[in-house]
Amino acid sequence: MLAESTGPTSPPPRVVEGGQGANLPELLTFLIAARRLILSITAAVVVAGLLYAKIATPIYRSDTLIQVEEKKKGIAGLEDLNALMPSDNAADAEIEILRSRSLVGEVVRKLSLDLSVAPRHFPLIGEAIARAHRGSDVARAPRWLPYFAWGGERLGVDRLAIPEALERRDLILTAAGNQRYALLRSNGELLLEGEVGKPAESRSLPATIFVSELRARPGTQFVLVKQSEQDAIEQLQKDLVITQRGKKTGIIRVELFGPDRLRLVKTLDALANAYVRQNIERKSEEAEKTLQFVTSQLPEVKSRLDTSEAALNEFRAKHRTVDVSLETKAAIDRSVEIEKMAAELQIQRAELGQKFTSNHPFLATVEQKLYELQSQRSSLNARLKALPESELNSLRLLREVKVSSELYTLLLNKAQELRVVRSGTIGNVRILDQALVPQMPVRPRLGSVLIFSLLLGFAGGLVTAFVRRALSRGVQDPDLLEAATGVAVYVSVPHSDLQERIGRGRLPGAPTTLTRCDPTDLAVESLRSLRTSLQFALIDASNRVVTFAGPGPGIGKSFVATNLAEVVAASGRKVLLIDADMRNGSLHSAFGVTRAPGLSDLIVGSIALGPAVRYISEKLHLLTGGLIPPNPSELLMSSRFREVLERAGSAYDLLVVDTPPILAVTDAAVIARLSGVTLLVLRAGQHPLREILVALKRLAHVGVRPAGLVLNDVTAEAGATGYGYHYQYDYRPKKGRVSG
Repeated sequence: MLAESTGPTSPPPRVVEGGQGANLPELLTFLIAARRLILSITAAVVVAGLLYAKIATPIYRSDTLIQVEEKKKGIAGLEDLNALMPSDNAADAEIEILRSRSLVGEVVRKLSLDLSVAPRHFPLIGEAIARAHRGSDVARAPRWLPYFAWGGERLGVDRLAIPEALERRDLILTAAGNQRYALLRSNGELLLEGEVGKPAESRSLPATIFVSELRARPGTQFVLVKQSEQDAIEQLQKDLVITQRGKKTGIIRVELFGPDRLRLVKTLDALANAYVRQNIERKSEEAEKTLQFVTSQLPEVKSRLDTSEAALNEFRAKHRTVDVSLETKAAIDRSVEIEKMAAELQIQRAELGQKFTSNHPFLATVEQKLYELQSQRSSLNARLKALPESELNSLRLLREVKVSSELYTLLLNKAQELRVVRSGTIGNVRILDQALVPQMPVRPRLGSVLIFSLLLGFAGGLVTAFVRRALSRGVQDPDLLEAATGVAVYVSVPHSDLQERIGRGRLPGAPTTLTRCDPTDLAVESLRSLRTSLQFALIDASNRVVTFAGPGPGIGKSFVATNLAEVVAASGRKVLLIDADMRNGSLHSAFGVTRAPGLSDLIVGSIALGPAVRYISEKLHLLTGGLIPPNPSELLMSSRFREVLERAGSAYDLLVVDTPPILAVTDAAVIARLSGVTLLVLRAGQHPLREILVALKRLAHVGVRPAGLVLNDVTAEAGATGYGYHYQYDYRPKKGRVSG
């Protein structure tokens, strides 16, 4: 009788040392194992970078240099006024002027920068194809895509006026042939039709357009977008990069980036020229306003001079010559000097009033000086009143003539100087370098994109590998398995690339096993180690039945059972490999035989053991699953199955049984009760610890404790997380060498 067995007693749980992080060799092993993932992600990112470098719109950079000099004295004779002006670095203020709305707005209006005109390209790759066109003619279009531009198309729109409701919306201009065109809304509604070189106007809307150039095939479409002037000004202000080169050098660099090289140059030149012209006009305007004030004073001073001279002549004719004392002459000279200084201060006050408010300290200083002169004038007049009447009248007339003459001469000189300044004004800024048409784009650059893509892809591959490792819930560490389950790991079967090809049917010829394809494969070597461990486990076993169980499907139970059977048979022992998965068994496919007759037919008694067994080799025989029965579990629990195992056990040295997943059906638990040794097969990194413990509990419910665990499909990545003595070495004989 075949006795039920619970298997050998497992060794006590072993405590795994903790607190040790992954060292450098283990980290390198992990990276080598994940090399395919890392290289795949790196290659994908590099390819994406190359596509981006070829497809992305190239961005060019152009710049111009402007020098800001220290302010010069534009008006001779007003040196003390210039001394009052601030002497800080002028470049900071000029940078803000360059970015001002008035200056940028002038450029936007002159170049119509509020209007965007672009050919309509095929999505993603159309623009790159159009850039690659080198012919002088317009590129041909595919028959099924006639509306897109493929290279060589040009459209010049000098003026476009549309209602505010159509601003910021795409308008489609379609070439109609014979230099005619049609302007439509984005939904296809016609706005107007026109001819190149002639203004066109819509009949239904206040919309006008003037197209100066159109070079395209009939049917080619262009996209027009009209922004508001305010939006265009703000956008250009954002795009301008204005910096000072060095510290307090007065050299200003104005940079602009964009896809249109000619538009960059035109924009920078227009901005620089408008800035220089505005600077000159600003300097000239100061002289012009001062000249207006001086010119307005000349007639009044001339009239006073004529009146005072006539009064003096009349007084002399009536009273003849009246001699004046030296003190009186000194008073006259002083009075003339006061009036002259007052006139100069009034000119300064008029000039400062154009720049500053009445509360500014400069104007307050001038007013203070005028007040002091007024006090001196009043004091002098009080002293002169003490003179005799005849002498006082003579003094008054002489003073008026002399003061009027001096003032008139001063104003004439000032007017002449200001006319010279106005006509010959030179600003304190000049253009050092004009903007040039850039030849090479600043981005994207192929070399930079490749380097960045390579680094980004490699970093992304590393992060993905580590994240995948961190998120993996499956147990990979043999020591952790032993500590958590109390069951020893008999062997760690390494991953085999050859077996992966066999499983996917990529090897030519009939179905075969790994042991037959490459007996020196590391996975086969590990199964030889398992064979040795089984020899010791079977010493105390109740029978020669070895059952392989597993928590779920796809973990390699059939692979382990099949190749172990071949390894044991190769050692000279007679082995029967039994496919006990009567639902979905696949051992017959590995050897290229039919499924029936098999185990199910043998249990129901429709066939004897001999005819049911397939002879794979002299020492290896196979019992397939047979016809799929409606009640596999009941068949396995019957006494007929026990009898089958007893008869087979007497005829063979070892029975190797492959079972269905234990968490899916109870078949494996039933078979394990009748086995001398039960091994639980696990796939590295696939099973959470809870799943493994549940599988052990299912076996424990029927009184079975596995003799050991088989950790299958262990990669170098998984092995990098483990410690202890679960390592694999490649110890195959080298070609061309004699092994002994």
